[in-house]
Order: sequence, then structure tokens, then C-alpha cells
Amino acid sequence: MDLITAFVVSGAFATGVLVYRRTAPSAGATALSRGERLALALGAAATAIVIGGYLGNGFRGIEHTADARPAGAVEAVKPGIGR
Repeated sequence: MDLITAFVVSGAFATGVLVYRRTAPSAGATALSRGERLALALGAAATAIVIGGYLGNGFRGIEHTADARPAGAVEAVKPGIGR
């Protein structure tokens, strides 16, 4: 576990708590049930994890596909390796 992961998880936890508290009903008002508030909080936390994961890792999946070489390119440069 690295530092970015710790920041993402703590940010997701804080986001979930804030969403849960902000959706609390005021006195005498009809609002969301406890389960609906919890579902919103979990969704917000999951969204924070996804966005934080992409930002923290720098879109690695896109970088790997952009630098990919054709399969025959390795054999043409260094024949005999990998056999």
C-alpha cells in the first residue's frame, strides 16, 4: 500500500461521511430513508475511489497501449532472444 492509495481511501471515506450527513432530514421534513442515504454515501465513496485511482495512477492503461510494439519488432531487433 502506497501513499496515494491511503489518500484515495481516506478521501473516499470522508466523501461518504459528508454525503451521509448532508442528506440527513431536517426537523419536520420528509426526506430520504436511512437506507437511501447509505446507498448515496456508498456510491459517492465508490466514485471517489474510481476518480482518485485514475488520477493517482496517471491513466497507466492508456500509456501501455500507446507504447506497445508489434510482436515481430522484438525479433527483428534481437534475433534469437526469447526462444
